[in-house]
Amino acid sequence: MRLRAGVALAVVLVAAVSAADPPARKPLSSEERAALLALIKAVDLAQDTDVVSPVALPWSADALKSTDVAYVPFRLDLAPLSPLPKSAAMYVRAVSRHDGVRTKEEDSSLREWVVRGGSAPPNRSFDTVVFNPGELPIGGLAVTSSRRSVAAPAEASALLALQEKQVAEEKKAEEAARRREDVRQRDPYRFPFEEYYFFDVKAPRVERALSVPPGEYDVFVAVIDRTRGKTSSPVVVRHTIAVPDFWNLDLQLSDLILVNDVRTLSSALRANQQAEHPYTWGRAEVVPAEKTVFDRSEMLKVVYQLCNYGAPDTDVIADYNFYWQVAGQWTLFNRTAPQKLSEADLPAAVDFETQGFVMQVVPLASFPIGNYRLDVVVRDRLTLGNAKQSILFTVK
Repeated sequence: MRLRAGVALAVVLVAAVSAADPPARKPLSSEERAALLALIKAVDLAQDTDVVSPVALPWSADALKSTDVAYVPFRLDLAPLSPLPKSAAMYVRAVSRHDGVRTKEEDSSLREWVVRGGSAPPNRSFDTVVFNPGELPIGGLAVTSSRRSVAAPAEASALLALQEKQVAEEKKAEEAARRREDVRQRDPYRFPFEEYYFFDVKAPRVERALSVPPGEYDVFVAVIDRTRGKTSSPVVVRHTIAVPDFWNLDLQLSDLILVNDVRTLSSALRANQQAEHPYTWGRAEVVPAEKTVFDRSEMLKVVYQLCNYGAPDTDVIADYNFYWQVAGQWTLFNRTAPQKLSEADLPAAVDFETQGFVMQVVPLASFPIGNYRLDVVVRDRLTLGNAKQSILFTVK
């Protein structure tokens, strides 16, 4: 049995991701400096003692391929904070883990600046990165990207092209590895990522992003109510993330992102708006789903990033298999027709690197109430690569 699927074949961003010039920062007020110092000290203590706040702030994060580092947008649920602050200060720190153990050798590049003062923060190895301008196609059945209406001419010899591409990719991978190693060696005693934010709380959740090289990290997030800075203590939570090596030339999929909608904006966001909207990529505004439980009247919409597919002469097939949990066992329930992606749908290679976004939409009307697992399996005819990602959801 095959499902009818609303398909938006993806692919938008011409380059994967690039570092953006961050907007100029304003000097900290005495109140902001005190709040930030309290947050840094609270995270220092949590990192040293491995004791975080009893209040749990649920979060979700998605690792995506960027230029030499991964772009990791995340959503933090502030609803457990009682009362919900009207104005908040937040500090985010990523600490490297090696062989399952958090390193003790890294230190803050912000702490001394906060303590001693100054008009501008120190330079950091990584600032939050944003996607280059682009758009995700949206629409009804079998809507495909119009980005490249005419496919690039095929190579006279696919085999020769593949061999040449392999040599070039290996050289590119070596150069990228050297750049990442240079970044690490430049200052291995600084946290891979740390950042602070001051914002008015307009919703019970906050979205931001961090950027880190491949590896495993403990991410500490501290939040305090700025209006009660002298009478309240920061809430500190810790989440562990694993960032894949998207640069090893293997066909890979990012995490599957369940979304409510994908909207096309009239123009890309300004730099000072981007930090607050990490799921807006160019002119594409992706709205992540706030839940994994859906009604049968809804549509299941999934977005993911496809990395390292073959080009030119791209020929990729994505299968969407739905498994139903019956008596504790996963049983194949249904699948969509194979989704075929070519160079007309996916962006062309940039510096021998390929990545693009894919979207699939499936109505849930035929799904009985229960727990499900979606397996996305992608096969690349040109490179003979295979990749798979899964996500759980429930139909109520």
